[in-house]
Amino acid sequence: MTECLLNIDLGELPDEDERLYAFAQVANIACGAHAGDDASMRRALELCARHGTRACAHPSYEDREGFGRRAFDVAPDVLRGQVASQCARLARLAREQRVPVVFVKPHGALYHAANASPALARALVAGVVEALGSGITLIAPPTGALRDAAIDAGLPHAREAFADRGTRPDGSLIPRGQPGAVLTDAAQVRRNAVRLATHGDIDTLCVHGDTPGAVELAREVRSTLDALALPIQPLGDGALRFSLPDTVERRAAREVLKALPGVVDAVVTEQHACVYFDPSAPPEEPRLALSRLLYAPMDTVERALVTLRIRYDGPDLEKVAARAGLSVDDVARLHAAREYTVRCVGFLPGFAYLGELDPRIVVPRLPTPRMRVPALAVGIAGARTGVYPFASPGGWSLIGTAMDFTAFHPDRGAVLQLGDRVRFEQVG
Repeated sequence: MTECLLNIDLGELPDEDERLYAFAQVANIACGAHAGDDASMRRALELCARHGTRACAHPSYEDREGFGRRAFDVAPDVLRGQVASQCARLARLAREQRVPVVFVKPHGALYHAANASPALARALVAGVVEALGSGITLIAPPTGALRDAAIDAGLPHAREAFADRGTRPDGSLIPRGQPGAVLTDAAQVRRNAVRLATHGDIDTLCVHGDTPGAVELAREVRSTLDALALPIQPLGDGALRFSLPDTVERRAAREVLKALPGVVDAVVTEQHACVYFDPSAPPEEPRLALSRLLYAPMDTVERALVTLRIRYDGPDLEKVAARAGLSVDDVARLHAAREYTVRCVGFLPGFAYLGELDPRIVVPRLPTPRMRVPALAVGIAGARTGVYPFASPGGWSLIGTAMDFTAFHPDRGAVLQLGDRVRFEQVG
């Protein structure tokens, strides 16, 4: 699927939670007709700049009393002037803040009335172009008069659906005030977001800033959309690999993925996650399992410190020292001085990639790998160091040997796990 953006109606209520701007990719800013004033628009634009959120003009019928959710009989030429005036007001403030207004989305009753009336849709689009120019993207329903008017005017059109609104069997929104019209249960909104983003021809999903629990709902929708946007790649018939954002705690990611029904194993590296499964029973969208981790606090549990005794006697120790312009004792001292973290486990069962190496002793991989590296050899390559658990081929520079260490148990698996802390103690 192509990226689906989260848009949130904002600038409408006093003391709006700033987190809404952090979760929103597009902020629909009330332009004063149904809500908002210069002060609220300036604040919204400042928060857009702070969080990298794209600004969207959110014009409405002039109806502050009814919050823009009542239909009015407004002539097209009058509507054009009203929309142009609202959008120009936001544009003026946006120029002061140096925040471009790149989207426009009509609010409430105007959204629905204009989409049902070609005359109103053309008037609305004309007012938008008058105030904001022809490079603006119109957020509107996938089909209808607004879409047609945007196309006729040469405006890009972003197809919208609503994550926090219930729909009738024909796909239309349940009118506000009726049961099921507004969804406030986070799990239900999450399911709705998955359905719309994966099965609807949608470019953007909306959460309303005045929906009860809007911050939690926005977090659910944004994390769901971000997870679905992770690049994914099949590896044969029984494996999938996808990218992992830096914000995802690797150990938690592996545990979550391994627990998925149908998953036989999960491997997590610094940049990717890979799940292995029976091709006859593939797991449901595994990326969604990570969505709860995208905006979760990073794991702050203090891991136990593992100390590995090492004798610095590797065949490449002198070459590493010469390359760094150091003595072999300096290389040993710098290597043992740091506390490392397990960044990933792989290549061989129990092979832990430890980082970060002191920059002064960073060396590239060998140009030609050895056919046989002895078990428990300690190597370095790039900014990583590690212990070979078994005799195997390998291309790391060997600087020492680990003493009295078992890297892998057949019954318990790898001894060193993602996130573990490791130090080396020089012996001999």
